[in-house]
Amino acid sequence: MDNKYQKLIDWRREFHKCAETGWLEFETTIKIIKYLRYFGYEVKYGKEIHGERMGLPDMDIIRKHRETIKEDADFDISEILDGYTGAVAILDTHKEGPVIAMRFDIDANAIEESKDEDHRPNREGFASRNTNAMHACGHDGHIALGLAVAEELVKEKHHLSGKFILIFQPAEEGVRGAKSIVESGMLKDVDYLISGHIGLGAEKNEVVCGTTGFLATSKLDIYFEGKPAHAGANPEAGKNALLAACSCALNLHTLTQFGSGMSRLNVGVLKAGTARNIVPHKAYMEIETRGENEDVNSLLLQKVHYIIEGSAKSFDVKFKIVESGGAPAYNNCDKNFIDELIQVLTKKNIKVTTGKSLGASEDITHMMNEVEKNRGKSVYLMFGTKLAAPHHHNRFDFDESVLSLAYDAFLEIIRSLL
Repeated sequence: MDNKYQKLIDWRREFHKCAETGWLEFETTIKIIKYLRYFGYEVKYGKEIHGERMGLPDMDIIRKHRETIKEDADFDISEILDGYTGAVAILDTHKEGPVIAMRFDIDANAIEESKDEDHRPNREGFASRNTNAMHACGHDGHIALGLAVAEELVKEKHHLSGKFILIFQPAEEGVRGAKSIVESGMLKDVDYLISGHIGLGAEKNEVVCGTTGFLATSKLDIYFEGKPAHAGANPEAGKNALLAACSCALNLHTLTQFGSGMSRLNVGVLKAGTARNIVPHKAYMEIETRGENEDVNSLLLQKVHYIIEGSAKSFDVKFKIVESGGAPAYNNCDKNFIDELIQVLTKKNIKVTTGKSLGASEDITHMMNEVEKNRGKSVYLMFGTKLAAPHHHNRFDFDESVLSLAYDAFLEIIRSLL
């Protein structure tokens, strides 16, 4: 096997072992920065690359995870350990040319990896060592891809022109991280943005070029607060937050009816109560909305707020709504630009298809919309591979040959843009 392709596999497995969820990618970020600095990049990280961060873990969770980090570094990691994760690498050739940005997401899923002996990461010794954190969506492969592309660009620097910005983005799961990086100004003056994802239904050895069908989405945390009371002696003195939350959940699921586009709503978490003999005074919900376009999601979100407020009034409890994530829709790509990229890949005997819809949400749309708003161009690729289990499954794994496919596609596109 070619050494550069073996490196892709080695890096993928290294980062699979230290899987960390959104805003907790401490070891992941430190390792990435070390590699990038070794390659010779200018690396920005910490508060410098962030605006407002949404959906942060509780401080107790951040502190507990911070205590597990043993990775040494010859640079200041204090802001990283406060949850300002991710890194932005810059390679300036100091020759006239385009500004090309690439985005690679780095976070894992909050799921316990399978302990089955026939699960390859267990069998071959690279399963996640962190509790309730697993790369079950292929982001470990995206990190490896980003590092391999970064290393190759440095090797080719004298033959290149323009500036290259490689964004290793935290907290894609829950659509939280991209907005923060956009707000920092890291995408200012970008001419081209390239990103992509392993799997997602693409056929093995196939590159999907020009993905659309990104749904607008909003992620909400909802808190109901009532009043506890003895459930037998004086239940009338209580204010039942559990019933408010249950009523809310049932009514929310009646809202997804729109003639102007498809919509989705899901109540993913509902927690309430403390004991069987106490009127439950607190309840917590995690929900999400999705819409085919911005108008649908905005109207759905408005109706969601009405239901939450109405449920609280019905049971005479207080409520609070916290936005923990969100991403805009993206449905229109530059057809001429995509056609040009298809020709580039086809000439290199890479099997290419187009016209596929993601049918889900991804916060890369924050970046794509930002670049295109400033008259730049963007493309989102999907790299086909055989999966051992679906995305976000505790037995997720992929055929690692897809890493070389993605690597080749990225580099051919970059070279064609110069």
